[in-house]
Amino acid sequence: MFYEKRGGDDGVPIVFAHGWDRNHEDFIPTVELVGDAAPLVLLDLHGFGQTPRPKDDWTTQDYALAIKDFLEAELGITKFMWVGHSFGGRIGLRLASMNQSPVEHLFIVAGAGVKLPQPIMRQIKGKWRSWQFKKKKAAATTEEALIALEKAFGSPDYVQSRESGMRDIFVRTVQEDQTAELSRIACPTTLLYGAEDTETPPAVGKALHRGILHATYVECPEFDHLTILSRGRHQLTTLILETLGQGEAS
Repeated sequence: MFYEKRGGDDGVPIVFAHGWDRNHEDFIPTVELVGDAAPLVLLDLHGFGQTPRPKDDWTTQDYALAIKDFLEAELGITKFMWVGHSFGGRIGLRLASMNQSPVEHLFIVAGAGVKLPQPIMRQIKGKWRSWQFKKKKAAATTEEALIALEKAFGSPDYVQSRESGMRDIFVRTVQEDQTAELSRIACPTTLLYGAEDTETPPAVGKALHRGILHATYVECPEFDHLTILSRGRHQLTTLILETLGQGEAS
């Protein structure tokens, strides 16, 4: 598993985990601001960046167990803070809900992991669209036609998962709903969402806020799913430094 170490030598390590089809570089703007305030570990999750994909179609629970074992065996880290963006947030929820969890503070940035109730009309439209896709897929006679259908009906991540060879893991993990496990999260949790995020909208963060006992919800106007990490890096850094007891970032 590829990782990059930065930061200082003292204190509880902070582990950063990126979103789907991203890599550890997404968090470099944040860790540069955090500086030497804590030991910092940036991961390339399995199947992304410089880390090869798993041999099997992993769930987020499989990811969490593998990462926990890796951090302990490779780096000697048994307790840590977790900062997870999007897919990395899904894995963070799993780590934090474990018995004897290694997570001392959980930061979820634009994270998914729960299913929101859908209005009846949206459910009907979704089922109709799914039926259309399956019907046209069955009639497709070439790979080019199939790829064109996926681009017309699927999300960008779904389309990309074919190219990366991660389709099986994407389909399996995106269908997960961790709502029932949220009450098991005992560590302090900070939820950071962009008001303009359409991939994991603020409603997802608010649902997590309702389900996690010691959670704080922060919403930033004007940021979307990715700019919450780039232009929004100061907000995330400030939350991390406040948790470390070092005030705001300069």
